[in-house]
Amino acid sequence: MKNTRKGTLIGLTVILLIMALGSVIQAAEEDWDAIIAAAQQEGSLTVYDLSSRMGIAAELFEEKYGIKVEWSKMNDVEISDRVAREHEAGVKGADVIITEDAAILIAQLLPQGYVVNYVPPTHVDLIPVEYQNPLVYRHQPRIIGYNNEVYSELPIKNIWDLTTPAWRGKFMMRDPQLTSTNLAWFAEIIEHADLMAAEYERHFGEPIELTTPNAGWEFIKRLANNRPIIFSSDTDVSEAVGARGQTDPPIGLYVISKHREIEEKNLALEAAYGLEPIMGYLYPTFLVMTANSHSPNAAKLFISFLLDEDGMSAWAKDMGNFSTNPTIPPHEDDPLGGTAAWAQVTFPLNAQTTIKYYADLFDFWLLHAR
Repeated sequence: MKNTRKGTLIGLTVILLIMALGSVIQAAEEDWDAIIAAAQQEGSLTVYDLSSRMGIAAELFEEKYGIKVEWSKMNDVEISDRVAREHEAGVKGADVIITEDAAILIAQLLPQGYVVNYVPPTHVDLIPVEYQNPLVYRHQPRIIGYNNEVYSELPIKNIWDLTTPAWRGKFMMRDPQLTSTNLAWFAEIIEHADLMAAEYERHFGEPIELTTPNAGWEFIKRLANNRPIIFSSDTDVSEAVGARGQTDPPIGLYVISKHREIEEKNLALEAAYGLEPIMGYLYPTFLVMTANSHSPNAAKLFISFLLDEDGMSAWAKDMGNFSTNPTIPPHEDDPLGGTAAWAQVTFPLNAQTTIKYYADLFDFWLLHAR
């Protein structure tokens, strides 16, 4: 796995050149009625996605257009590997993929021609330009949360506390080897090394002593050395943190949309509002066509559908998912009020920052998470 993911990264200069030249297909001259008719003639499409909510979106799409959506839930590594293999073999696979792995998408899948960035004419004037290359259709916060049955208030004040002996073996997160956004979060921590150093000194009252190039790398090393508990899903993390009846519960990093399950699963969960300097990160989800799509018109129509209120409803029905379509408001129960507010209390992920550190971070985490 290690060599596969690292080996997919190409030189940063080439990546930035590709991004500068642009790869957006903005088919503003397309006859959209003709696209719909051709999509219905194709009759079906295949989607690879990370979320089980795709099942809801698929049903809504079929109800609206009469087009069947066959979908498979996979993680980012599985999606990128499968798309590459299917393309090379020339076999029918996905028509649309949804991924959170900015580095692999920008460094491998797009430049090697496995996928095509497509912004439909229905939304080219709606979606902000900064979310069009590659196309982002939603954002989501992954936050640090705690058990509020045991703790009446936030049990840590600063994320540096997670590196202390008091929290050794008591911090839970998804596996960074399989969760690209966790590596991207680490990249942002490195990029904000000056802030991390200042926060350390403010919190502990003395300058940080480094064994790494800067305070960002030092935080990651100390976190890895502090024996975090690794899971494969946000569900596992949130349930382990929020289970009732514990006396010494862990803290965890998970998507805040898991709070929708608090009542159903009788969980004791609270987000770490007020944690310094940040309480997690805000990450994009990308939406692209495959280059060898067997149902290209259905793929285009489905992309347009997910950018609209009907398609986004599968995610927007609960708080913690934000469409890049500004006409779709955040959930009424969202405690902060949308993407801009969450960006103030988290590190928003930046694709170029991710690419800058991605390969080195993969090896660094493996070295120290023992």
